Amino acid sequence: MTTSGSTPPPVPDPRALAPARKVLREVFGYPEFRPGQPEVIAAVLKGRDTLAVMPTGGGKSVCYQIPALLFESGVTVVVSPLLALMKDQVDALRQAGVAAAAINSTVSAEDQAALRQDVVAGKLQLLYVAPERFGDGAFMAALRSTKVALLAIDEAHCISQWGHDFRPSYRDLGGVRPKLGNPPIVALTATADPRVRDDILVRLNLRDPVVHVAGFDRPNLRFDVVRVRNQKEKAEAMAEKLKTLKKDDSAIIYCGTRKKVEDLTDFLQRQRIKAARYHAGMEDADRRRIQDAFARDSVRVIVATNAFGMGIDKPDVRMVLHHDLPDSLESYYQEAGRAGRDGDPAECVLYYATRDRGLREFFIDLEHPEPATVVDVYRALVSRQGERTHIRDLMTEEDESGINAAIAALVESGLAGRQGQMAWAVRPDGEDDIDLAGLEEHRAHAYAKLDAMQRYAESMTCLRARILAYFGDENGAAACGNCGPCVAPVAASAGSGDDEDTERLFNALRAVRRRFADDANVPPYVIFADTVLREMARKRPRTRIEMLAVAGVGQVKYERYGEAFLAVTKAAAPVVAPAPVSPPRPGGGRVAYRDRKSAAIPETVQRTWELHRSGLGIEEIAAQRGFSRSTIANHIADLVTRGEITDVSPWIDAATLALVRRAANGQAIGALGVIKEALGESVTYEQLHIARAYLSRPAAAP
Repeated sequence: MTTSGSTPPPVPDPRALAPARKVLREVFGYPEFRPGQPEVIAAVLKGRDTLAVMPTGGGKSVCYQIPALLFESGVTVVVSPLLALMKDQVDALRQAGVAAAAINSTVSAEDQAALRQDVVAGKLQLLYVAPERFGDGAFMAALRSTKVALLAIDEAHCISQWGHDFRPSYRDLGGVRPKLGNPPIVALTATADPRVRDDILVRLNLRDPVVHVAGFDRPNLRFDVVRVRNQKEKAEAMAEKLKTLKKDDSAIIYCGTRKKVEDLTDFLQRQRIKAARYHAGMEDADRRRIQDAFARDSVRVIVATNAFGMGIDKPDVRMVLHHDLPDSLESYYQEAGRAGRDGDPAECVLYYATRDRGLREFFIDLEHPEPATVVDVYRALVSRQGERTHIRDLMTEEDESGINAAIAALVESGLAGRQGQMAWAVRPDGEDDIDLAGLEEHRAHAYAKLDAMQRYAESMTCLRARILAYFGDENGAAACGNCGPCVAPVAASAGSGDDEDTERLFNALRAVRRRFADDANVPPYVIFADTVLREMARKRPRTRIEMLAVAGVGQVKYERYGEAFLAVTKAAAPVVAPAPVSPPRPGGGRVAYRDRKSAAIPETVQRTWELHRSGLGIEEIAAQRGFSRSTIANHIADLVTRGEITDVSPWIDAATLALVRRAANGQAIGALGVIKEALGESVTYEQLHIARAYLSRPAAAP
């Protein structure tokens, strides 16, 4: 998966990433990076222009959020076309104690002015904006009065004319950087084939860019295509599928038109399936209400056009069903990718009838008019000698969208102007300058994408392999074992695999989360995602240290919410007997307690063990006993060596253990000085003592 004019990301230096890993643990609560994140973060921290292509749910936002928290000065400006996503991300960052804000059309003029003052004063670390905001003089003046440390462009595929979601507002972003003091740029997207990646590099004027393509596979998603004969059979099949959805799970159903949204919603409601509708023909307030209800779990099933879900960061959608054939595999994969963003199993099913292609061909003809149509519209405008003409006066048939597309092409070429429903010719002699070949190329490109989508719908071989091949991902297998053609159909939606007690505890934790979410007026997943609650339910932490070891529980969130969740998990945790205290000798002192190999454990090590089991950390034990941290770490290492402690995650995560093992070249670890010199600040001596003991056990051999 190569992209011309770029360099692959260098292998990150573990020492250079130590501060980033610390932020990941303390702010975001995760013990290790996901694939691709270290390479992108390392490049951004070095000030390199970077293009990151990572699958939905792969953690793209962390790739600019962590650098933003590490820069000594300046604000990171994040460009996104998705207002709902801005709000979700800002809410989540603020919950984690990060100074973040968004300026967009939903923010009042007074609040925008206050936020601009915060930017100038250097009070913000991250600022989210829509691309149109760079045309605001007051906003640009505020940015010029401060330092912009990084320009992050999310949904970067929107800048490409060959992408599935081209947005004219993105077109001018390539010229924004010089106006901001030439900060480095990181562009991020989940859906970009090689042609789109090249277009992003050119249009953003990226300088000697690092390009990282982390792969497109989403292993937790199960893909399937259900072939039906007609629309009635399709609706019935979808209703049956939705009835397998677990009570508290969520689903999105995508339809190609507003009318189909209305019809399918009515049908599902007659089937006693509680579903809400969403499309652009509804009032803004109704759309916001439904979108908010879905985010907050008040509504579980949404029937919508593809306008829904853009920017919804809801991680626990368990089903995405498509009623109609999408226009491309990019569109399908992005929409299907809204399922299972938390990494848990989810299903993506396309319901396909042979006649479905006709709807997409109709839209292509409207959005990509024949070159002759564009010429006819231009001649009609010229004949009016520059006078403004209402678009309806140019229509010979009921083809307003086609006329709109023709005028858009003329405006793009600088031959026409448009304001609202009025259009006019800018030049009377520009017919030869109409890029007829380009128009035809875009039309042919749209049909080629539709052909690929239809081949997917009709495929009898692995669907995942077909998706990965389309995006140029060479790492896919010929058969994935987790799609319709590879395995037999499943009767119900994938569950978590938890036992009944764990499921009850999970639901109890969700109730606690709901109270906090309601109090903070944010969606529940902003407090903790379902994956975090499930790990709490499985591990049942009893102490602060154990709760902080749950992935997704950072320091700030623990301080805000941890005790409430801990009260639930601690009550459900199995009773653990305290470490045996040796009986007193007849003449005073204690009889040494023996480990599993009948070797005596020194009394001082026993005492450290007792305090550890009571929930204290190394620093707290050292303070209570009046010893150094290193001494307490040696006690713990002794207990690890003896096999009395088998889980070292409270002190050292799996990624750091891997770094230690790599630095030792797989050999037995002796003196720690060489390892410490190699890894620098990414690991402490206390961690090295514990790691040496853990990695020296026979079971830990690589």
